[in-house]
Amino acid sequence: MITFDGGEVTEGEVREGIERLSSITAAQTGGAAPKIEPGSPQYEGAKRQVVPQLLILNLTEAYARENGIRVSENEIHEEVEQAKEELAERAEAVGQGGEDPEELFQEALDQLGYTESSFREEARRSLLVRKVQEEVAGGDEPTQEEIEEFYNENRSAFAAPEQRCIRHILFSPDEEEEAEQARQQLENRGDFEELARENSQDPGSRERGGELGCQPRGGFVPEFEEAAFEAQEGEIVGPVETDFGFHLLEVTEIRPAGEESLEDVAPEIRERLSQQRQAAELDVWIQDQLEERNVKYLPEYDPARPTPSGLPKGAPKGDAPEGQVPKGDVPREEASEKDAPKIKGE
Repeated sequence: MITFDGGEVTEGEVREGIERLSSITAAQTGGAAPKIEPGSPQYEGAKRQVVPQLLILNLTEAYARENGIRVSENEIHEEVEQAKEELAERAEAVGQGGEDPEELFQEALDQLGYTESSFREEARRSLLVRKVQEEVAGGDEPTQEEIEEFYNENRSAFAAPEQRCIRHILFSPDEEEEAEQARQQLENRGDFEELARENSQDPGSRERGGELGCQPRGGFVPEFEEAAFEAQEGEIVGPVETDFGFHLLEVTEIRPAGEESLEDVAPEIRERLSQQRQAAELDVWIQDQLEERNVKYLPEYDPARPTPSGLPKGAPKGDAPEGQVPKGDVPREEASEKDAPKIKGE
């Protein structure tokens, strides 16, 4: 256990954090979450990841309590709804738009070991951390000169990949014959939008005439993507079989690779530079908090205690404690949460 002026980190929090880390890792690899026994090398390794983050998070919550910084129920509701929308958008992007957003959300919670109640609590903590960061590490906005300098020094990072603008008609797995018939109609100058509205089993794109928008490689399931990126502009392809059924698709536009202009990427650069400044200022604030609040560790939690290799574990540095929710990413914890419903603003 760790104590400090204004709060503590309990053994229960550490155990829960290690279990969550295990669940997130399993979700990324597609396996089952392993049982990590206290005292094992795996447990000790996970603890070294979890404890510093929990300490920083609890220090931040103590500061928020003492300074009247709160999160409203409405803010939490908006954050959770944003997570649900992002899950639905991901599903639609891979041709899985027929699934109910609530079911997708619940599946993500189950996979990552959250209940809806614990997810809401992590959303609250994520928002609270964000508010504290804005107060203690607001920082000045980068100048136009700084934005231009960053752009010129990192031009290769702003290369836009080739994109394909695609529309499709999805037939269920038992409708291959119907898909073949629809292809014949398209080859005989049938109306793609009309056929999509009449036949597609993808409600996310059906009312748009099958439009999926423009995407680079990596945005679709492999079979669909291979067909789309081998097709010529205007070519009708399919039926292409995926786990979701049979697709007829058309590439309506091919956007070649190129370089994004400074005007297009300036908002992204401004945000990135602002975050870097905030992170540096927050790092200083956290180190001050660690000193001012008289942090005390039980021996097994002390970051200065030698590890079995004889090397010190290292004191917690000031990585901003991000609220733990699967951006998509339930709440983001110590592992990457690309497979989790992300909290807005991460």
